[in-house]
Amino acid sequence: MPDNAINDCDIIVYGASSVHTLDSGAARATVPERLLRPSVQGNEAAALGGGKVLALGTESELRARYRPRQTLDAGGGIVAPAFLDAHTHPAFAGDRADEFEWRSEGRSYLEIAARGGGILSSVRALRQASEEQLTEAVAGHFRRMQAHGTAACEAKSGYGLSTAGELKSLRAIAAAAARTGMQVFPTFLGAHALPEEHEGHPDRYLDLLCAETLPAVREAGLARAADVYIEGHAFDLRRARLYLERARELGFALRVHAEQFENLGGARLAAELGAECADHLEALDPAGIEALAASRKTFAGLLPCAPHFLRQATDAPARQLIQAGVPYFVATDFNPGTSYTPSIPEAIHFARIRLRLSALEALAGATSNAAASLGVADRKGRIAPGYDADLVVLDLPSIEHLGYAFGENPVKHLIAMGKILF
Repeated sequence: MPDNAINDCDIIVYGASSVHTLDSGAARATVPERLLRPSVQGNEAAALGGGKVLALGTESELRARYRPRQTLDAGGGIVAPAFLDAHTHPAFAGDRADEFEWRSEGRSYLEIAARGGGILSSVRALRQASEEQLTEAVAGHFRRMQAHGTAACEAKSGYGLSTAGELKSLRAIAAAAARTGMQVFPTFLGAHALPEEHEGHPDRYLDLLCAETLPAVREAGLARAADVYIEGHAFDLRRARLYLERARELGFALRVHAEQFENLGGARLAAELGAECADHLEALDPAGIEALAASRKTFAGLLPCAPHFLRQATDAPARQLIQAGVPYFVATDFNPGTSYTPSIPEAIHFARIRLRLSALEALAGATSNAAASLGVADRKGRIAPGYDADLVVLDLPSIEHLGYAFGENPVKHLIAMGKILF
């Protein structure tokens, strides 16, 4: 074929002030800016085809090479990788707005749980919902996430807390993904809390998880990873280890909730077992930072919306983690009780305010680093030839404005797998 031949493509995105590509090394950088390419000089356009990025360049260069079926005018906005939310709990029915009222009265997370709220409140609501009702609820949550620029997400179960309830949750996640076009990385979180029918018998529930539920989820092929909530009111370190070792034996990747309210050594356990991530970390100690740094594999999941929502004074030690060379990501922790936001831009705002991340550190955390934590850094989280065509157009004058405004949605357009969603 001649060098000057014009090839067909699906979309040319043009008129961008810059295209932020994000270098693949960002996830493990001590100072991420050194390995980020905020833009490629002169690039203002991208050609997309077959769900992939084909080329970057100026509009005139790409129009000379490609004949697009569609075009999208970025209108002077910033083109960046679409957001990948690497920690969400979308499989819930109803809400917990009453608990928000109780929290406004000054009641703590544990006090609310003692009044019948918390995770078990969501368990009761999910069990009462039909699978179709749950699927439609999850689809609604996914649409809200997409409206804020999220093209892909890690999605946890965890409000069923029985074999039937967890399988229903994971099937609803898969069905909602098919309805909405959300790209999902499903995670089984059966070890989220102790269900009411097993109160006082935590080992009995652990045995059920290890002998019945984990194998059933694996046989159904509904989850790629297994997660556990390590806290004094949830799973202690001994039971978490047994659960994670069984999950690993069955072939699940591991993800861990650790050190949200108290330091039980969950991050150290995650690092020891080679988990993909240890998330929350508001109560992380220096030994936990050292263990994560030594692992060079286990990501720190930074969820700054949760301590804001819970009015916690302490945040994850993000700057110390980054300085120690720990890979990290930024996510919403979207759930009905402790972080009721589907918005990565809002998470980025709190990452910048509470965690003192720069705009580029926060952007990498919600794109390239999030992809790396899920093992897909070779195809997601960047804008580069051969990568999945997941892009957002941000109505911002410069990247420094990312997270500067809050309570506003800067996402003007979202492209997911080469399809313009809006």
